[in-house]
Amino acid sequence: MGVDAVIIGNPNSGRAGDRERLKRYAKTLSSGGIGEVEVWNTERPDHATQLANLAGDKLVIAAGGDGTVNEVVNGLSEGATLGIIPLGTANVLARELGLPLKPDEACERIVSGTPGRIDIGVATDHWGRERRFACMAGIGFDAHVVNEVTPRLKRYLKALAFPLAALKVYLQGDLPTLHIVHGDTTYVTQFAIIANGQFYGGDFRTADAASLTTGNFEVVLVDQVSRLLRADVLTSILAKRPLDRSMRSFAAGELRAKSPGAYVPVQLDGEVWGRLPLSFRIEPAALEVIR
Repeated sequence: MGVDAVIIGNPNSGRAGDRERLKRYAKTLSSGGIGEVEVWNTERPDHATQLANLAGDKLVIAAGGDGTVNEVVNGLSEGATLGIIPLGTANVLARELGLPLKPDEACERIVSGTPGRIDIGVATDHWGRERRFACMAGIGFDAHVVNEVTPRLKRYLKALAFPLAALKVYLQGDLPTLHIVHGDTTYVTQFAIIANGQFYGGDFRTADAASLTTGNFEVVLVDQVSRLLRADVLTSILAKRPLDRSMRSFAAGELRAKSPGAYVPVQLDGEVWGRLPLSFRIEPAALEVIR
Protein backbone atom coordinates (compact mmCIF):
# COMPACT_ATOMS: atom_id res chain seq x y z
CA MET A 1 0.00 0.00 0.00
CA GLY A 2 3.06 2.28 -0.08
CA VAL A 3 3.02 3.08 3.64
CA ASP A 4 5.21 1.87 6.48
CA ALA A 5 2.68 2.12 9.33
CA VAL A 6 -0.99 2.85 9.92
CA ILE A 7 -2.81 4.41 12.84
CA ILE A 8 -6.27 2.93 13.41
CA GLY A 9 -8.61 4.96 15.59
CA ASN A 10 -12.07 6.39 16.03
CA PRO A 11 -11.85 10.20 15.79
CA ASN A 12 -15.32 10.58 17.32
CA SER A 13 -14.70 8.58 20.49
CA GLY A 14 -13.23 9.59 23.85
CA ARG A 15 -9.75 11.10 23.98
CA ALA A 16 -9.08 10.37 20.32
CA GLY A 17 -10.52 13.85 19.83
CA ASP A 18 -10.73 14.55 16.11
CA ARG A 19 -9.16 13.63 12.79
CA GLU A 20 -6.56 16.40 13.08
CA ARG A 21 -5.24 15.03 16.36
CA LEU A 22 -4.75 11.57 14.88
CA LYS A 23 -3.00 13.17 11.89
CA ARG A 24 -0.69 14.99 14.32
CA TYR A 25 0.29 11.66 15.89
CA ALA A 26 1.05 10.35 12.40
CA LYS A 27 3.34 13.33 11.69
CA THR A 28 5.13 12.83 15.02
CA LEU A 29 5.79 9.18 14.20
CA SER A 30 6.87 9.93 10.65
CA SER A 31 9.29 12.68 11.71
CA GLY A 32 10.68 10.33 14.35
CA GLY A 33 11.82 7.89 11.69
CA ILE A 34 8.93 5.43 11.34
CA GLY A 35 8.47 6.27 7.66
CA GLU A 36 5.21 7.07 5.92
CA VAL A 37 2.27 6.79 8.36
CA GLU A 38 -1.38 6.88 7.37
CA VAL A 39 -4.46 7.36 9.58
CA TRP A 40 -7.32 4.94 9.00
CA ASN A 41 -10.50 6.06 10.78
CA THR A 42 -13.03 3.56 12.07
CA GLU A 43 -16.70 4.07 11.30
CA ARG A 44 -18.52 1.21 13.05
CA PRO A 45 -18.05 -1.62 15.57
CA ASP A 46 -15.40 -4.17 14.52
CA HIS A 47 -14.22 -1.88 11.73
CA ALA A 48 -10.78 -1.71 13.42
CA THR A 49 -10.49 -5.49 13.00
CA GLN A 50 -11.18 -5.23 9.28
CA LEU A 51 -8.71 -2.38 8.85
CA ALA A 52 -5.97 -4.19 10.79
CA ASN A 53 -6.44 -7.18 8.53
CA LEU A 54 -6.05 -4.96 5.44
CA ALA A 55 -2.80 -3.51 6.81
CA GLY A 56 -0.93 -6.77 6.35
CA ASP A 57 2.58 -7.18 7.79
CA LYS A 58 3.04 -3.56 8.84
CA LEU A 59 3.36 -1.61 12.05
CA VAL A 60 -0.30 -1.21 13.07
CA ILE A 61 -0.93 1.38 15.78
CA ALA A 62 -4.15 1.21 17.79
CA ALA A 63 -5.13 4.72 18.88
CA GLY A 64 -7.88 4.32 21.46
CA GLY A 65 -8.95 2.42 24.53
CA ASP A 66 -8.89 -1.28 25.32
CA GLY A 67 -11.83 -1.96 23.02
CA THR A 68 -10.02 -0.48 20.02
CA VAL A 69 -6.82 -2.33 20.92
CA ASN A 70 -8.75 -5.61 21.17
CA GLU A 71 -10.38 -5.06 17.79
CA VAL A 72 -7.00 -4.38 16.20
CA VAL A 73 -5.45 -7.45 17.87
CA ASN A 74 -8.22 -9.57 16.35
CA GLY A 75 -7.38 -8.37 12.84
CA LEU A 76 -3.58 -8.41 12.85
CA SER A 77 -1.73 -10.68 10.46
CA GLU A 78 0.92 -13.02 11.79
CA GLY A 79 3.73 -10.76 10.57
CA ALA A 80 2.33 -7.46 11.85
CA THR A 81 3.64 -5.47 14.81
CA LEU A 82 1.30 -3.72 17.25
CA GLY A 83 1.86 -0.21 18.57
CA ILE A 84 -0.43 1.52 21.07
CA ILE A 85 -1.41 5.15 21.62
CA PRO A 86 -3.56 4.82 24.78
CA LEU A 87 -6.62 7.05 24.60
CA GLY A 88 -9.10 5.14 26.75
CA THR A 89 -10.24 5.07 30.37
CA ALA A 90 -8.46 1.95 31.64
CA ASN A 91 -5.68 1.34 29.07
CA VAL A 92 -4.95 -2.07 30.56
CA LEU A 93 -2.57 -3.43 27.91
CA ALA A 94 -0.62 -0.17 27.82
CA ARG A 95 -0.16 -0.37 31.60
CA GLU A 96 0.84 -4.01 31.37
CA LEU A 97 3.52 -3.15 28.81
CA GLY A 98 4.76 -0.19 30.84
CA LEU A 99 3.88 2.29 28.10
CA PRO A 100 3.43 6.02 28.74
CA LEU A 101 -0.24 6.94 29.13
CA LYS A 102 0.20 10.39 27.59
CA PRO A 103 -0.34 10.17 23.80
CA ASP A 104 2.66 12.27 22.76
CA GLU A 105 4.96 10.24 25.01
CA ALA A 106 3.41 7.03 23.69
CA CYS A 107 4.31 8.16 20.15
CA GLU A 108 7.90 8.70 21.28
CA ARG A 109 7.94 5.18 22.74
CA ILE A 110 6.72 3.71 19.45
CA VAL A 111 9.69 5.40 17.74
CA SER A 112 12.28 4.37 20.36
CA GLY A 113 10.79 1.18 21.79
CA THR A 114 11.81 -2.40 21.22
CA PRO A 115 9.55 -5.02 19.59
CA GLY A 116 8.93 -8.12 21.67
CA ARG A 117 6.50 -11.01 21.62
CA ILE A 118 3.66 -11.59 24.09
CA ASP A 119 1.11 -14.33 24.69
CA ILE A 120 -2.45 -13.98 23.45
CA GLY A 121 -5.59 -15.61 24.84
CA VAL A 122 -8.29 -17.11 22.62
CA ALA A 123 -11.91 -17.70 23.62
CA THR A 124 -14.04 -20.17 21.64
CA ASP A 125 -17.81 -20.35 21.95
CA HIS A 126 -20.28 -23.20 21.52
CA TRP A 127 -20.54 -22.54 17.75
CA GLY A 128 -16.78 -22.50 17.18
CA ARG A 129 -16.41 -18.73 16.86
CA GLU A 130 -13.11 -17.41 18.24
CA ARG A 131 -12.05 -14.11 19.77
CA ARG A 132 -8.55 -13.12 20.85
CA PHE A 133 -7.79 -11.18 24.02
CA ALA A 134 -4.56 -9.67 25.28
CA CYS A 135 -5.16 -9.05 28.97
CA MET A 136 -8.04 -10.91 30.56
CA ALA A 137 -11.36 -12.68 30.32
CA GLY A 138 -13.88 -12.08 33.08
CA ILE A 139 -16.73 -14.51 33.67
CA GLY A 140 -19.95 -13.40 35.35
CA PHE A 141 -19.63 -10.52 37.79
CA ASP A 142 -17.33 -8.21 35.87
CA ALA A 143 -19.05 -8.84 32.55
CA HIS A 144 -22.22 -7.54 34.22
CA VAL A 145 -20.15 -4.54 35.41
CA VAL A 146 -18.96 -3.85 31.86
CA ASN A 147 -22.59 -3.89 30.71
CA GLU A 148 -23.38 -1.22 33.32
CA VAL A 149 -20.60 1.12 32.20
CA THR A 150 -22.02 3.05 29.28
CA PRO A 151 -19.85 5.35 27.10
CA ARG A 152 -21.60 8.32 28.73
CA LEU A 153 -20.76 7.04 32.21
CA LYS A 154 -17.09 6.57 31.25
CA ARG A 155 -16.99 10.03 29.72
CA TYR A 156 -18.24 11.77 32.86
CA LEU A 157 -16.90 9.58 35.68
CA LYS A 158 -13.70 8.35 33.98
CA ALA A 159 -11.79 5.99 36.32
CA LEU A 160 -14.62 6.02 38.87
CA ALA A 161 -17.11 4.49 36.43
CA PHE A 162 -16.00 0.88 36.95
CA PRO A 163 -15.82 0.89 40.79
CA LEU A 164 -19.28 2.47 41.02
CA ALA A 165 -20.73 -0.01 38.53
CA ALA A 166 -19.06 -2.85 40.47
CA LEU A 167 -20.74 -1.66 43.67
CA LYS A 168 -24.13 -1.62 41.93
CA VAL A 169 -23.72 -5.17 40.58
CA TYR A 170 -22.37 -6.33 43.96
CA LEU A 171 -25.46 -5.08 45.80
CA GLN A 172 -27.73 -6.94 43.37
CA GLY A 173 -26.20 -10.28 44.47
CA ASP A 174 -27.49 -13.67 43.26
CA LEU A 175 -24.60 -14.61 40.98
CA PRO A 176 -25.05 -18.03 39.33
CA THR A 177 -22.68 -20.90 40.01
CA LEU A 178 -19.81 -21.38 37.55
CA HIS A 179 -18.01 -24.61 36.71
CA ILE A 180 -14.39 -24.00 35.67
CA VAL A 181 -12.93 -27.18 34.18
CA HIS A 182 -9.15 -27.64 34.04
CA GLY A 183 -8.06 -31.11 33.01
CA ASP A 184 -9.75 -33.61 35.34
CA THR A 185 -10.56 -30.96 37.96
CA THR A 186 -13.76 -28.94 38.12
CA TYR A 187 -13.76 -25.80 40.28
CA VAL A 188 -17.08 -24.38 41.50
CA THR A 189 -17.22 -20.62 42.03
CA GLN A 190 -19.32 -17.50 41.33
CA PHE A 191 -16.83 -15.26 39.52
CA ALA A 192 -13.65 -16.06 37.62
CA ILE A 193 -10.91 -14.00 36.01
CA ILE A 194 -8.67 -15.60 33.39
CA ALA A 195 -5.64 -13.32 33.54
CA ASN A 196 -2.94 -13.03 30.90
CA GLY A 197 -1.45 -10.10 32.82
CA GLN A 198 -1.59 -8.45 36.23
CA PHE A 199 -3.65 -5.37 35.47
CA TYR A 200 -7.42 -5.33 35.42
CA GLY A 201 -9.89 -2.49 34.73
CA GLY A 202 -7.12 0.12 34.91
CA ASP A 203 -4.48 -0.10 37.63
CA PHE A 204 -6.35 -2.74 39.65
CA ARG A 205 -4.52 -6.07 39.88
CA THR A 206 -5.61 -9.69 39.63
CA ALA A 207 -2.63 -11.97 40.18
CA ASP A 208 0.99 -11.53 41.25
CA ALA A 209 2.14 -14.40 39.02
CA ALA A 210 0.34 -13.28 35.87
CA SER A 211 2.50 -12.13 32.97
CA LEU A 212 2.20 -11.64 29.23
CA THR A 213 5.11 -14.00 28.61
CA THR A 214 4.63 -17.06 30.89
CA GLY A 215 2.77 -19.22 28.35
CA ASN A 216 -0.04 -19.71 30.89
CA PHE A 217 -3.10 -17.95 32.23
CA GLU A 218 -3.43 -17.26 35.93
CA VAL A 219 -7.03 -18.18 36.80
CA VAL A 220 -8.46 -16.46 39.89
CA LEU A 221 -11.64 -17.86 41.45
CA VAL A 222 -13.89 -15.69 43.59
CA ASP A 223 -16.45 -17.34 45.84
CA GLN A 224 -19.73 -16.13 47.26
CA VAL A 225 -20.94 -15.79 50.82
CA SER A 226 -24.71 -15.86 51.35
CA ARG A 227 -26.45 -13.94 48.54
CA LEU A 228 -23.66 -11.42 47.98
CA LEU A 229 -20.20 -11.54 46.49
CA ARG A 230 -17.60 -11.69 49.25
CA ALA A 231 -17.12 -8.21 50.71
CA ASP A 232 -13.34 -8.65 50.91
CA VAL A 233 -13.28 -9.07 47.13
CA LEU A 234 -14.73 -5.63 46.57
CA THR A 235 -12.39 -4.23 49.22
CA SER A 236 -9.37 -5.77 47.49
CA ILE A 237 -10.45 -4.37 44.14
CA LEU A 238 -10.90 -0.86 45.50
CA ALA A 239 -7.61 -1.06 47.46
CA LYS A 240 -5.83 -2.24 44.29
CA ARG A 241 -4.46 -5.37 45.94
CA PRO A 242 -3.98 -8.47 43.73
CA LEU A 243 -7.03 -10.69 44.13
CA ASP A 244 -5.07 -13.94 44.13
CA ARG A 245 -3.55 -13.15 47.53
CA SER A 246 -6.82 -14.10 49.21
CA MET A 247 -8.53 -16.24 46.53
CA ARG A 248 -8.04 -19.66 45.00
CA SER A 249 -5.96 -19.49 41.82
CA PHE A 250 -4.13 -21.81 39.44
CA ALA A 251 -2.07 -21.64 36.24
CA ALA A 252 -3.52 -23.10 33.04
CA GLY A 253 -2.79 -23.16 29.33
CA GLU A 254 -6.37 -24.10 28.51
CA LEU A 255 -9.68 -24.54 30.34
CA ARG A 256 -13.44 -24.59 29.90
CA ALA A 257 -16.19 -22.70 31.69
CA LYS A 258 -19.90 -23.49 31.93
CA SER A 259 -22.92 -22.66 34.05
CA PRO A 260 -25.74 -25.11 33.26
CA GLY A 261 -29.15 -23.48 33.06
CA ALA A 262 -27.92 -19.93 33.65
CA TYR A 263 -27.15 -16.93 31.44
CA VAL A 264 -23.57 -15.86 32.19
CA PRO A 265 -21.89 -13.20 30.02
CA VAL A 266 -18.14 -13.01 29.47
CA GLN A 267 -15.98 -9.94 28.89
CA LEU A 268 -12.72 -9.96 26.96
CA ASP A 269 -10.36 -7.00 27.46
CA GLY A 270 -13.24 -4.94 28.83
CA GLU A 271 -15.79 -5.71 26.11
CA VAL A 272 -18.63 -8.22 26.52
CA TRP A 273 -18.29 -11.08 24.07
CA GLY A 274 -20.55 -14.10 24.18
CA ARG A 275 -21.73 -16.18 27.10
CA LEU A 276 -21.02 -19.56 28.65
CA PRO A 277 -20.20 -22.25 27.74
CA LEU A 278 -16.80 -21.14 26.43
CA SER A 279 -13.35 -22.63 26.20
CA PHE A 280 -10.10 -20.69 26.57
CA ARG A 281 -6.55 -21.36 25.43
CA ILE A 282 -3.31 -19.40 25.37
CA GLU A 283 -1.13 -18.93 22.32
CA PRO A 284 2.43 -18.30 23.55
CA ALA A 285 4.43 -15.48 21.92
CA ALA A 286 1.71 -15.04 19.30
CA LEU A 287 1.87 -11.24 18.98
CA GLU A 288 4.73 -8.81 18.38
CA VAL A 289 4.26 -5.50 20.15
CA ILE A 290 6.39 -2.40 20.72
CA ARG A 291 7.06 -1.80 24.40
